[in-house]
Amino acid sequence: MMKTIKLLALFGFALFLASCNNDDDGLAEFTITSINPTSGTVGTEVIITGADFPMDASAIDISFGGVSATITSTSATQIVTSVPSGATSGEVEIVANGFTRSATNDFTVLSERVSATVSNLHAPATGGFGADTTGPFTKFDFETGMKTDSDTEWDIAFRTTQIIVNGGTSLGTDSEPERNGNAAAVIIDGLFDEVAVAPAVSEFAQDSAEGWAITASSDQGWYNYNFMTNVVSPLPGKVLVFRTRDGKYAKVEILSYYKDAPVQPDGFVDEARYYTFKYVYNPNDGETSLQ
Repeated sequence: MMKTIKLLALFGFALFLASCNNDDDGLAEFTITSINPTSGTVGTEVIITGADFPMDASAIDISFGGVSATITSTSATQIVTSVPSGATSGEVEIVANGFTRSATNDFTVLSERVSATVSNLHAPATGGFGADTTGPFTKFDFETGMKTDSDTEWDIAFRTTQIIVNGGTSLGTDSEPERNGNAAAVIIDGLFDEVAVAPAVSEFAQDSAEGWAITASSDQGWYNYNFMTNVVSPLPGKVLVFRTRDGKYAKVEILSYYKDAPVQPDGFVDEARYYTFKYVYNPNDGETSLQ
């Protein structure tokens, strides 16, 4: 019996020494409890919360999808880092104290939003305004940021003051392209820079036999037509928000309807049907941020 007690005492003492050695060496087995946020673009600050992290940042290795990240600050319960350039979506892994742990949630690396201006996108047609206008539409693709002749890879299209989307059905006017995507649109009253997110899905409309998602009538959609001066002017405070053919989002502000975007267009001299507009496009699936 005495021998057993001595053995147990020696075993307990050995565990105590091992514990002391681990504490002295800082080799605690750390844990990760959360990561916030779980998605973001390169450079996004990420806070990792847990327990028993080393206090020395140089003793910690963090990687996003296998790409090493820089640590901004660290404490026993929190590590602040940022998404490194070249990172891909996947595990956030921490190596420290001889242990390797992964965050419970994978991190999604998002593509940067695209902000651009399109100048002199020509939308010619035969005829004037309204349903008697004929001729092909000029199609535009947000993913490439370019005019396109594709039958499928387009999001919006222009003809005179008419703007259609690649979603819904045809109104039945001459030369309308086939709708084979899921695009939709809504007009928001406000300032372009202040439209931060796309509205709820229920607010969007698609083209149909009853009318287009963006009406082509003066003062009811995106423009005003002054028959005295023959000038088409974008209505101030009108922001066009689009859901693209594949479910992404973009916002558009039309700046001019005339070639080279004159500040004060002459409706009898300046060439019309040349769109200049600025847009912000979010290329990430399910992301509605537009700012």
